[in-house]
Amino acid sequence: MKRPLYWLMLTLLVVVMSELQTMGMLPEMARSLSASTTTIGTLISIYAFGMAIGGPLIVMTLRLVPPKGALLGVVTAYAVLEASVPLVHNYWWIAALRLLTGSLSGAVFGLTLTMAARLAPRPERVASSISIVLNGLMFGAVLGLPISHAIATTWNWQASFFALGGTGLIIALLDLRTLPALPAVSAQTSTDDLRQFRSPRLWSRYLVSLLTIGATYGAFSYFTPLLEHDAGFSSNMTTMILFGYGLCTVLGNNVVGRYADRHAVLLLRIGHLALAGSLVVLALFAHLPRAALPGVLVVGLVGVTMNPALVARVVEVAGAGGLVNTVHTSVITLGVVAGSAIGGLAISAAGDSAAAAMWTGAILAILATCVLNVQTLNDTRVRPGQYKSDPASHPATRPQRSQHEQAQQEITDNSGA
Repeated sequence: MKRPLYWLMLTLLVVVMSELQTMGMLPEMARSLSASTTTIGTLISIYAFGMAIGGPLIVMTLRLVPPKGALLGVVTAYAVLEASVPLVHNYWWIAALRLLTGSLSGAVFGLTLTMAARLAPRPERVASSISIVLNGLMFGAVLGLPISHAIATTWNWQASFFALGGTGLIIALLDLRTLPALPAVSAQTSTDDLRQFRSPRLWSRYLVSLLTIGATYGAFSYFTPLLEHDAGFSSNMTTMILFGYGLCTVLGNNVVGRYADRHAVLLLRIGHLALAGSLVVLALFAHLPRAALPGVLVVGLVGVTMNPALVARVVEVAGAGGLVNTVHTSVITLGVVAGSAIGGLAISAAGDSAAAAMWTGAILAILATCVLNVQTLNDTRVRPGQYKSDPASHPATRPQRSQHEQAQQEITDNSGA
């Protein structure tokens, strides 16, 4: 039964659109609040900080609450705070609200992925279930900026917040109607979830995620100046190329999700090498439109689309607990921030050349595959009988197997809904 997974996807899509909305209406907000564009731009970083730090704290607080109730509460709170932003006219109050909505967004990310894992028909299908939900991330990244920009220019920037807040409330009502009522995890399972953070193997996998997403966003953040200034594309053509990039992320996410359960390492190796290669091509030949266009599209196919494989590697060693998934989301968010910052520093050091960000992205991708290779070497040394590749045999996910059965029963019971 995939229907609940698609509702989770829509839930994630809405909060991802919220993350990018201020990026699409910086001038309008700056004029309205009598602030500089740079000052308004910091709202993006504040939101990301909330996702990285506040998200795990919220999930930690709600770890013993049934997942459906926790998700509904978080989405409703997000919607109310999102719709409250236009009601205040002070930058610092808006910044505080963006910090809170970012924290709730990070919690939604972790909760939706955890529910997707528990709704998988069997443990070895966790990554494919998660990939369906992650389509919300891909579509949200494609739609968030242009939709907020269109709403702000047609009406005003406040309308964008009202629209997303209202949509969030509608999504919460639909989730209430359609999502199965899964049982809460036991106190022992929650303790096992916390215990996973003592594992160097888990942090090693987090590091691969950090480097992979950092490599992608370190380059993607500067695709617009690369395409317009280096390759010479018009503004409208650049918009079309970036839209094509977004479509490639959706395609790549579904392909990776289909095979990530059994071939995560192979997919990551191919993805890292293709990512590094395409960024090197962009760094060297961005002035040639025929090289720049396919280079950008390849990054779309193999960049953030590695998320299902990254999640599968984390679940493999630490289970599908809510806190593990939410901290993984925080690591990915830090990868976005760190990659963009490193790329910006490289561009400044290189005399404002966007090609420098492509080089730093390629280096991060190579570092990611090096860490992955060390991981796989260590995996071959796992003692006989020790957990290695079957998530259902791992102590952290043994309780999840019975929860899978309960979840499937819940879906069957509610199939007529």
